Amino acid sequence: MNYRHAFHAGNFADVFKHVLLARILAYLMRKDAALRYIDTHAGVGFYDLGEARAERTGEWRGGIGRLAAALPGASPQLAGLLQPYLDCLGPLDGEGRPNLYPGSPAIAQAMLRKQDRLTLCELHADDVRALAANIGRDKRAKVVAIDGYVALNAYVPPRERRGGMSTCTTFKR
Repeated sequence: MNYRHAFHAGNFADVFKHVLLARILAYLMRKDAALRYIDTHAGVGFYDLGEARAERTGEWRGGIGRLAAALPGASPQLAGLLQPYLDCLGPLDGEGRPNLYPGSPAIAQAMLRKQDRLTLCELHADDVRALAANIGRDKRAKVVAIDGYVALNAYVPPRERRGGMSTCTTFKR
């Protein structure tokens, strides 16, 4: 599959997935036990929504841009549900764009604790290098150049016996 995150970062489906990911991670971290986060299609970690590829599709406007426009009128309950995700975004500009849009690996990195671990798999060589530069310096993270579907057999179940997976939207509790 030739899917490049940079064209679709921040779109409706991406925001939906990231809100759910943040809620699931927050739930899993209610226990003190360490967990392992495995991302089978990690991408580069962060995305500049002003960059040519994101601007070419403009999909972020119907995702994070639309959510940002709706936030001022959101109920306290909805704002509370979104808060773990919103905390990972940082400040938004007038169009609803964060300085850098966090992909799933960046959201997990921001949320996970010192005892938790991240295994980040990516197939595209350029994206592996960018991911290693963006997130790979974190001692909790391991960036692996591998097909995500192959990685499932290699890394599941995690040693921690607790974990979450992104992109395939499969989570193990």
